[in-house]
Amino acid sequence: MQLRELQTFELVAQERNMTRVAVKMSKSVMAVSKQIANLEQSVGQALFIRTRRELRLTEYGREFLKRCTALNNQHRQLQQWVRSAEFEVSGEIRILTQANEVITENFTPWIGEFLRQFPLLNVVFDVKESLVDIAQDEYDVYWGVGSYLGDRFTGLKRRSLYNERYGIFASPDYLNTKGIPNTPDDLDTHDVIGYLYNEPSNVLVLQALTGEVIHKTLNSRVKAVAGMIECAQSGLGLINALPKAKQIEDAIADGSLVPVMEDYWWDRAEAFIYYHQTVVVEPKVRAFIDFFLNKRPQW
Repeated sequence: MQLRELQTFELVAQERNMTRVAVKMSKSVMAVSKQIANLEQSVGQALFIRTRRELRLTEYGREFLKRCTALNNQHRQLQQWVRSAEFEVSGEIRILTQANEVITENFTPWIGEFLRQFPLLNVVFDVKESLVDIAQDEYDVYWGVGSYLGDRFTGLKRRSLYNERYGIFASPDYLNTKGIPNTPDDLDTHDVIGYLYNEPSNVLVLQALTGEVIHKTLNSRVKAVAGMIECAQSGLGLINALPKAKQIEDAIADGSLVPVMEDYWWDRAEAFIYYHQTVVVEPKVRAFIDFFLNKRPQW
C-alpha cells in the first residue's frame, strides 16, 4: 500500500465520484482508477461497489476507510509539525570547548541576548581539557583552535571563526635566568610549558621569516591542560598564547609576562567552530553559529 493510494482512496470515498477527484488532484480519471485498483489488489478486497451513478463503499471498504482516515490524519499532522518546526529554534544545544576562557570571553557576554532571541532554546556549555572523541562526546557544536578536530573526524563540517597571531610569552624572572631568545636556534636551551594533549606535548609553535610554520620541541618540566599562563608567570617556561586574550593582556600590563620573539610569531592561528554533517543543518545549530559568528568583531 502506498500513501498516495490511501490519500486517493479517502478522497474518492468522500466524493463517490472519480471524475471529481481527478479534477481536484489534477490527474486523469484513468490514473485515479488505477490507484484504487492497485489498492484493492494490495488488500485483496473490493473497496467500492461501482454503479452507473456513483461509487459506494463495501462493508470492508467502510472499515478500511476508518483506519485509512486515521492514518492520513496522522500524516497530515506530521506534515504540519514538520512545517512549524522547520524554522523553530527549540530544544537543547550542547557546546564543547577545551578552555574555560572560550566560554568567559566568547560566550558569556552575549548569552543573555542569545537566549532572549531564542526563548525556546536551552544551552549547555562544557569544557573538556583532553582529546575530543565525537563518538563519546555527544555535543552539537565543538569549538577549537587549529584544524586537528577536522583532521581526526573528517565527517565534521566547520566554519572559520578567526585568524589571530599566536604569540610567545615568558616571565621576566625566567628570561633573566635563561636568557632572551631571538631566533629559533636560541630555543635549544629553553623550556616550554606544554599542553598535555598536544602531539607532541612539548611543542612551541613559531613561524619562520619565510612564512613556514615551525613546531619546535623543547624541554618541558610542566605539562598541563589548565593554569599554563600562571605557570609561565611563575617562571617555569615559555608559552604560546593569543596576545588578545584578556589574561595575557593583564599579565603584560602588570609586568608578570613579556612578549618574546615577535618576529617569529605564527601569523595565522585559525580557530574553527565544528558541527555534525547532516542533510539539513538543525535550526538550533544554525542559529547558534550565525549568532556568535556575528559577534566576532566584538571578541
